[in-house]
This record gives sequence, structure tokens and C-alpha cells, in this order.
Amino acid sequence: MLKPVSKAIALIIVVAIFLTGCGTKELQSFQKDEFVLGTRGQIRVFSTSQRRGNATIGKAFTRIREIENTMSTSIEGSDVYRINKNAGKSPVQVDPETLKLIKMGIEYEEITGGVFNIVLGSLIDLWGIGKDWQKVPPQQEIEEAKRHININDLEIIDSSVFIRDSKMLMDLGGIAKGYAVDEAVRVLKNDGVESGFINLGGDIYALGNKPDGTPWNVGIQNPIIGKTNAIARIALADQSIVSSGDYERYFIEDDQHYHHIIDPETGYPSTNELVSVTIVSETATDGDVLSTAAFVMGLEDGLSFIESLENIEAVFITRDRIVYTTSGIKDKLEILDDLFTIAN
Repeated sequence: MLKPVSKAIALIIVVAIFLTGCGTKELQSFQKDEFVLGTRGQIRVFSTSQRRGNATIGKAFTRIREIENTMSTSIEGSDVYRINKNAGKSPVQVDPETLKLIKMGIEYEEITGGVFNIVLGSLIDLWGIGKDWQKVPPQQEIEEAKRHININDLEIIDSSVFIRDSKMLMDLGGIAKGYAVDEAVRVLKNDGVESGFINLGGDIYALGNKPDGTPWNVGIQNPIIGKTNAIARIALADQSIVSSGDYERYFIEDDQHYHHIIDPETGYPSTNELVSVTIVSETATDGDVLSTAAFVMGLEDGLSFIESLENIEAVFITRDRIVYTTSGIKDKLEILDDLFTIAN
């Protein structure tokens, strides 16, 4: 997972500027879009065979749906659904893969100092952002929900998971999508795909180089609400890029903006100088978790935190349209929108 040097959505759409020129005539581009994990999924591969290309994409989407059916909070019978239904009652035996991801979530919680939390479900459900019941909850209800987000009340017993607190809810939404991207990449590689990309609602993985041998150019969307242009781009090969910010899922109440990234400490959507954080990493799982965690941490703490991690880079954008980067990515980022300025 993460290797400390000294010691880590709202779904922010990262716009992919995929230049698809092909220098190898035998290779053809095959693409399919499906609605998965509550978002638009897109997989593109380059193959010499239409049958093989389409079959490989189909396998990848099947793998994504397997993860969704096992780890969704809302699909009746999923592991997470059953864990929540049995909170305070009894342990639930789960699939080894679910157990693996829960253990990863516990590790991420420790790495991020509690900022990332897979048992934040009571608060997420209370706010209901993106749901029919989205609203600003009464302060009393927020304080009550905060009493039921202690990850120490989550117990793993052999191959079973038990939530001791009957009012605590698990939600793997902040990690499962990135994991699904990584698993889809594994499927493509196992089928011999050397060039392509996966985009699950902004969680992106650029597989290999483009067929002409050059890296993929991936854009970071303008985080100002109502804007859709890419404000910067970066060349990637065999890397993931994931963003989190305050302009994806949100609602307005009494002229106040409330987004979906909840700060466990306050129980409210995170409020600081940031509008988006983009993570470039070797896995989308890391990117999914760390983009959220760094956003909640804020600019100074988030930058310091990401700099302390190996093989992780980040781009932070503030409300005044200043772009901050970690040291390893500074010279690789190209600004496309003159209204945005690199600070460091």
C-alpha cells in the first residue's frame, strides 16, 4: 500500500484529454461505456482483434460489477449491506476480497490520522448529499452521529466482520471505486492489453503509453462550479489520476454551499481554502483515498502529508485559483487556463 518516507469526492470529474493517434496500424481502438458504481464508466483498449478487444472490456466491466455487488451499501445482500444490518447484533462472514478492502480502510484511517474513515456512514446518511433527503441536519443530530464513527468499534474476527455499535454504519464508497479501477486494469493486463485507459467517473488509470509510444495527456477539470474546461494537463503512463473537491455532489441551502466530503472532526462538509485535490499515484486505490484525505486536511497539512509519502504526487487548487503541487510533479504539469497560476 503506502510506504512512508518519514512517517494517507463530489465526485470531481478529472477530464481526460486522451490523444488517440495510433502509430501502429494493426492496433484498433475499442471502447464501451456503462453505468457502474453509481457513475459513468468508460473503458478503452487498443487491440488487433475486435472480438478480443470487446471481450476484454466486457471482462473488466464484469469485474467492476462484482465489486459493486459485494461492497455496495445499498444492494441488498452485499457484504457491506449485511454488515450494517447486523451492527450491534452479530458478526457477518464476508468475501475475502471485502475483508481485504476493510483491512486496507483501517490502515488508511491510521495513516491519515482519522481523516479517512470507512465507518462514517451515519454522517454520510444523515446529510444525504445527492439523495432525495439531502439537507443541513440539526446540530444535535450531527453531534449524535459523530458518536457513532469510532473505527475501534469495528472488529474483524477471522473471516467475519462485526460492528459493535448498533448505530454505526460502514461505507466503502471512498475506496471501492479506486479499487475497482485497479482490478479492471489487472483484468486488461492479464488479457495482454498494453495500451488503454479506464475512467470510472473521474477515477482514471492510463495503461501503458498510447500506441504511438507517447504518454497519455490527462487533464484536470476546472473546479469552479459551472466550468467544464481542463485547467491543466499532465502526461501519464501506467499511473492513476484521481481528484476530489467541492464541486461534484453538493446542494445549496440558505445561500450556503454544502458538498459531499465530510470532515469527521466537525461532522460537516470540509471547509478550507481548497476547491480540489488531484492525486497521481501507482494505484487508483491510493488516489481515491488520498485525494479525499488531503482535501479535508487543507492546503498546508495536505501538502506536507503527501510529500511524506513515496510515489505519490498531488495538485492542490485553491478558491483564488492558485495551483500548488508536490515537488515531484511541479515540472510535469502544464497550465492550460490563464486564470489559474502555479504558486510554487
